[in-house]
Amino acid sequence: MRLLLFSLLAGLLCPLLFSALPPWQPFAFGFVLLLVFCYLRPAAAVRPVMAFLLAFCWALFGHQLLLDRRLPEALDNQRIQLSGRIDSLPAQTQTGWRFLLRDVRDSSGQALPSMRLHWWDGEPLAAGEHWRFEVRLRRPRGMRNPGTFDYEAWLYAQGIGAVGSVTAGQRIEPAPGWGQWRDRLQARLAGTLEAVEGGRRLLALLTGDRQALDQADWDRLQATGTTHLLVISGLHVGMLAAAVFALTALVLRYLPLRWSRPQLWLSAPVALLAAAGYAGLAGMEVPVQRALLMCSLVLLLKLWRRQLPAIELWLAAMVIVTLVNPAAPLRAGYWLSFMAVGLLLLGMGGRLHVRAPWWRWGRSQWIAFAGLWPWLLLWGMPASTVAMGVNLLAIPWVSLLIVPAALLGAVLDLLFGVDLLLLLAARLLNLLMLALDWVAQWGAVLHLPFPGWLAWMIGLLGVLIWLLPVGLLRPLGVLCVLPLLLPQHERPLAGEARVVVLDVGQGLAVLVQTARHDLLYDAAARHASGFDLGEAVVAPGLLGLGVRQLDLLLLSHADTDHAGGAVAVMQRLQPHRVISGEAEQLPAVLAAVPCTNGQEWVWDDVRFRLLQAQNEGEDGNARSCVLQIWAGQRSVLLPGDIGKADELQLLAQLAPADVLLAPHHGSRSSSSYAFIRRLEPHWVVFSAAYHNPFGHPHQQVVDRYRELGSEAIYTGSAGAVSFILSPDRPLVPEWRWRDRARRFWHE
Repeated sequence: MRLLLFSLLAGLLCPLLFSALPPWQPFAFGFVLLLVFCYLRPAAAVRPVMAFLLAFCWALFGHQLLLDRRLPEALDNQRIQLSGRIDSLPAQTQTGWRFLLRDVRDSSGQALPSMRLHWWDGEPLAAGEHWRFEVRLRRPRGMRNPGTFDYEAWLYAQGIGAVGSVTAGQRIEPAPGWGQWRDRLQARLAGTLEAVEGGRRLLALLTGDRQALDQADWDRLQATGTTHLLVISGLHVGMLAAAVFALTALVLRYLPLRWSRPQLWLSAPVALLAAAGYAGLAGMEVPVQRALLMCSLVLLLKLWRRQLPAIELWLAAMVIVTLVNPAAPLRAGYWLSFMAVGLLLLGMGGRLHVRAPWWRWGRSQWIAFAGLWPWLLLWGMPASTVAMGVNLLAIPWVSLLIVPAALLGAVLDLLFGVDLLLLLAARLLNLLMLALDWVAQWGAVLHLPFPGWLAWMIGLLGVLIWLLPVGLLRPLGVLCVLPLLLPQHERPLAGEARVVVLDVGQGLAVLVQTARHDLLYDAAARHASGFDLGEAVVAPGLLGLGVRQLDLLLLSHADTDHAGGAVAVMQRLQPHRVISGEAEQLPAVLAAVPCTNGQEWVWDDVRFRLLQAQNEGEDGNARSCVLQIWAGQRSVLLPGDIGKADELQLLAQLAPADVLLAPHHGSRSSSSYAFIRRLEPHWVVFSAAYHNPFGHPHQQVVDRYRELGSEAIYTGSAGAVSFILSPDRPLVPEWRWRDRARRFWHE
């Protein structure tokens, strides 16, 4: 049984390794041949292969259906009118509303895929409402950088086939009565919880509303490793099912029923309905699906009077979740939730009845803390040094006190208007948050780079050895874990420089590495919505490239698309120095010093020189701090946002450059003929968002570079791009990240 389940799971996961999706028909034909062979000559050894092929075909077919549901290319970056129904609770942002739209049709009635939309300064929305919108649509596409969040995979796993921005909207009809239950429930509970300061946080546990927690709450939870406690998790669903089952059985025991076995046959459906309702509030995320499936399997086996090993239940739940959605493994929650349960089964197996309860509880927390560490590393998530100790006390506080009080209190408040228990739960949660705030001051959040697949697999093996009961092997486990703690990243040789232009949308961030030094030129944008690319893209991207601390943060000027993410980068990578073309315009925490025209230095036989056309005035673009770098005879120029007049002013000081970052993202106001002829770049890189509203790079500028013999690379379509400047190597891109890390779901 276990081998068949493993074969099914392997077949379902295998397609995720492909850069291009193969057709499923040949594999289905192979399955049929094996089926005929097995019928003619029965062989047990063939069954796992058949299970693998069957699951593989199913996954390929499912992935092809998901890809076919994407926005047609003809509608990419087009403005159209469409109608659809709001799916789940819309999220209010600092600039408007973000929501999912399903049952979408255009003005001609043609069906369109489900989509994720943002409405700037839009009207309030509610789940289930039917709206007509005017929208600019795009195919699902994200920034592509090493070590950063894969937005395209996240959209794909949720079945979202388009993204877009709303320009106008009109409500066609309100949500049906049955479709408003979650909004009404949340509004009623939110009104009650207003009586307690910060009481609205409890909605995260009651209705799965993550908007109830502000950024300070999320930072506090991340610093203490307790994020999983303030969402509707699999643990809470399982505990609710167990409590309802026990309570129903207790009540039925004293009822005068003639049926001989009412306790089991009535308690199981009631418990399952309660768990399903609670899971529905959470939006059926993967951890909740896992808990609900395992509860269903356990209750079903109880009804059948049968018992299966826990490992088989665990494997069956993984198979079922992946069968329903073959893209589910592309989400971190899938692996973290299933691996947490699997590690507990491995580490606690055979020892549940031979140790005291306090030992079992401490052991389980150690297993979760140590065992999930490689999986956090895989998904680029930070790990808290105090998570194990905090969870020892926080989990029972939440699961045994807050959640039961909150659920029972919500029922009492909704049915009878009695709010005492609900408010008590809110106060208990506030006490927990105060304690977490205090503990967070003593802990640290570890951000470690992904060490590569071979080192990660060795480290995973080492962690598993730690958790095994065979103590003699644990020294070997320590050695295996060292590659995770001390990851090795290839750096340039002395006299060489690596230049990586990150894909940061409509902005700029460039990493320059020498043998022992790291420089960041610009730090990308911080948007009006609060989304900080310095925190979300630049810092993780640098970490993925092996940067632990910056020697210099050089900000060309103070425009938000160049310096908006600087504070977040400073907090994570703590640069020794900060230099800027508009130092006085930057936040004081950066302690930036002004750019000095003609300043030079040498790192590891690589020469750096700063230039500046103007050091005063209101035009921030003209004050951009320009950086030119030489590795032997090879050179790269990073000019910021200078315009044509500034280019002419610097012309005499500029040396020819093999690689040029196009000034001002390829704007028509820059890249003059004289400037390009002076530099004679072989490669020109345009750092601009795909389908950006500014039209960068301008076609005239692109034609100008092509006319003068330069080859263009666009970060919007290539992702991050890396060059090695070396006297001994031909100058070609080391990699384009969208090609290097391509999977079939990527655009």
